[in-house]
Amino acid sequence: MNLDEFVSCSSDFGVYRPGEPVEELAARLNMPVDRILKLNANENLFLPRSILQNVLAEAAAETDPRLYPGGEEAVLAGKLAKLHGASSDQIVLAAGGDQIIDLVMSNLVKQGDTVLAVTPTFSMYPRTAKIKGLTFREVPLDSRFALDGERVLEESQGAGLIVLCNPNNPTSNQLPREEVMKIVDGLEGFVLVDEAYAEYGEYSLIREALKRENLIVLRTFSKAYGLAGLRLGYGVTNSVLARTLAERYMMPFSVPGFVLRVGAKLLDERDTVMEAIEEVKRERGFLVDSLDEMEGVKAFPSDANFVLFATDKPYGEVYDGLLERGVILRKIGAVPGYSDCLRVTVAPREITLRFLEALGEVMT
Repeated sequence: MNLDEFVSCSSDFGVYRPGEPVEELAARLNMPVDRILKLNANENLFLPRSILQNVLAEAAAETDPRLYPGGEEAVLAGKLAKLHGASSDQIVLAAGGDQIIDLVMSNLVKQGDTVLAVTPTFSMYPRTAKIKGLTFREVPLDSRFALDGERVLEESQGAGLIVLCNPNNPTSNQLPREEVMKIVDGLEGFVLVDEAYAEYGEYSLIREALKRENLIVLRTFSKAYGLAGLRLGYGVTNSVLARTLAERYMMPFSVPGFVLRVGAKLLDERDTVMEAIEEVKRERGFLVDSLDEMEGVKAFPSDANFVLFATDKPYGEVYDGLLERGVILRKIGAVPGYSDCLRVTVAPREITLRFLEALGEVMT
């Protein structure tokens, strides 16, 4: 393969574009950087930055960057195991949840098999499948964003893997437990349940993953723990599958020792993390109610740290209008039953009020 062939092969993969950088937008609008509202990436704006700075400082003081990671992995895995009622050998640590997705699609799906997911959902699933040379197939959610486990199983012929984001991104709802378990129990292949937002929902399937052969649950430190910039995630499954993936299919030292230390120390701040989660839930309710009260806007119920909403104006027009006011959202577009949707991160009240004011101006 030469360079031209290599580039040509990648033309169908798409490019992940996180949006206009805050600094560039501020310069373009002649606006102070701290006046830009970055509400497009479902980041944690509630966990006190002072707590994170203390944790980072302690971890940095204990880390010798000249050395490869040593016992840090065992410490973090042990704390996660205690948190989830698991054993350390049922935890697979990774450089972000995306590495778990990559690991599963690279090694648990045979060439020629299909990866199946509901739609709309997280864009990294089809992108990763295509990069791996796998067939990707979608089953649409209905207009209530409901999951029909029987229908998914009917469409699962040839599927070596079904991926479910739960709570789902971008629809923000948690899929019914019984429907998810129908899929787990009825599929011969593997099921990956992405619980990146589970701390904001009502339930987790981690306990089920510990005792089943075909279920892997993905978790991340990027959302509830506020470590989006450090890339730390993990998978939870039965010990045989976990150890095989971690010891035979992952590159050594995938997660830096510093990041492992930060994760372990942050688990010791669990009370603070839980307080921030509860605050997200309270502010989420205020945001949904406020959006619903605005003319031309419909907000959808949320079990995550973001809210999906539809507008009666073209979503691109609304997005651009907000951008010119220093507010960055995520463009979603069409979902079942609605053609113009955007996604906004749940934020502290002061930020939410500024967003709502800007949206009101755009919708008028």
